[in-house]
Amino acid sequence: MKPIADLNVAVLKHIFKYRFNIAHWTKENKTFGKAIYKMLFDKDDMIVLPKDSVAKSRTIETDIPLDSPESSTVLPSEVVKELIRSAGHIFIMNFCLCRKCTGCKDYPTDHGCIFLGNGVHKIPPEYGRLATAEEAVDYIDECSALGLVHIIGRNKIDHIWMNLGMKVELMTICNCCPCCCLWKVVNDISNDIGDAFRRMRSVEVTVDPLKCTGCGVCVESCFASAVNIVNGVCNIVEDLCRGCGRCVENCLEGAISLTYDRKAIDQEIAQMKSLADLS
Repeated sequence: MKPIADLNVAVLKHIFKYRFNIAHWTKENKTFGKAIYKMLFDKDDMIVLPKDSVAKSRTIETDIPLDSPESSTVLPSEVVKELIRSAGHIFIMNFCLCRKCTGCKDYPTDHGCIFLGNGVHKIPPEYGRLATAEEAVDYIDECSALGLVHIIGRNKIDHIWMNLGMKVELMTICNCCPCCCLWKVVNDISNDIGDAFRRMRSVEVTVDPLKCTGCGVCVESCFASAVNIVNGVCNIVEDLCRGCGRCVENCLEGAISLTYDRKAIDQEIAQMKSLADLS
């Protein structure tokens, strides 16, 4: 008989095949959508963090120039690292469930989520290992170097698929590639569910129309389908954009930029700490 951990992964692999259909039904059928939200996403709050490599910070309240050293000292990944350092219990997954289920070939499947909080002691040990804060911070840097995007917060579905119970004792730090960010269903799923996955406060993605050639590389790199070409120029759809910065990173002409107010880092850290007991 297979261990329950293996059965969980096997079941989720099967469900993954139908995730686009399920997501579409949440939009088409309000009753179904509300039921899925209540069952799997109720009170979730997940932030998509910009990639450090493309983010520039700016302080709205002062006149610090955008390119000055003072304006770029706090990077988005500090949200993750601060939460890790404040956590008493840390678990590093030895696989990424999403990449494993989708058969991703472009990014390693052995770099999965980090979980924080007392609930990590209920996670099946074959899924990974307990870690120190220093090990987890180094792991985050590894994931960043691989081009993975961090999504952090409370994700109810993790409590369910790992059979952890419904008490909020866990915070999730996802390390996502383009094929697994939000399971790639963000455009097909109901607004109530989709809104639980948001960009970091104050993030703005802008396009310089004088530099843009309309090549479309940015369109291909966006997991949220928030980028299109209008009249030969890149256009960012604000309601869809999650502010990850992949379009910025992949733009061949340097026509797209991402900025944020560095004070948003402290705001997001406080918000995330309020969602789960990390002690």
